[in-house]
Amino acid sequence: MKFCPHCGKPLQFEQAEICPACGCRVNAIAGGIDRAAVLILIAILAVLCIIAAGVFHLFPGTAEKTPGDPVAPAVTGSPDSSLSVAWTGTEDWEPWKHAASWSGKTVGPCAENGPKIVDGHGEYGTEVNLLAGTTESGVWRTFTDTSGNGWNTLTFVGKMSPCDVPGGRWMKIDVNDRVVYRATASESPPGNGKIFTIPVHFPLSKTVKVTISNGQDPAWGTTFKMEYYSLRLSREADTS
Repeated sequence: MKFCPHCGKPLQFEQAEICPACGCRVNAIAGGIDRAAVLILIAILAVLCIIAAGVFHLFPGTAEKTPGDPVAPAVTGSPDSSLSVAWTGTEDWEPWKHAASWSGKTVGPCAENGPKIVDGHGEYGTEVNLLAGTTESGVWRTFTDTSGNGWNTLTFVGKMSPCDVPGGRWMKIDVNDRVVYRATASESPPGNGKIFTIPVHFPLSKTVKVTISNGQDPAWGTTFKMEYYSLRLSREADTS
């Protein structure tokens, strides 16, 4: 006995093409689409859709961003506008102006010592013959910050020639004709005949006149000079 492949009911006639119980065709029409084949095609399409969705998510630009997605931070900050000068050749002295003086009882010739370059650094001072008196020398230069940011910090590296009376051996730094640092060789820095680094702060300015001077009071002897290594102007954060 033949049974309907759809509802399972027995067929009265072996040659029946239509099931009297469910009304479905017993045998597939030649050239028609088999039900199993349709299911297979649907499954294949579903798989292809899943694969396509995964491929698109591999590319960040193709996926729509949702709230809470991380965003790359923007780069902020201003370029460093610091300026550094050094005394390594005679041409490094050309932008600087200088002056020296002495007073008191002289017992021999007195003159400027430099400005000059010695062993890769600058030197300037006085060569005097004083029995008792005073002497001093100084250099100055004006700097302009073309970036417009301005500076508020100066760092100077130098050395004063040593003496037997360190309390009278002095140096000072002026910025825009205002004293921002002053000390004697008995203090550290600058120390007596030692290389020092002195950082000083001043009101923010786009144009900065720097004057560095040194001297001896009272003065006995002959040579009183300053060694100049480097100077740096920068803008530093206010930590006060």
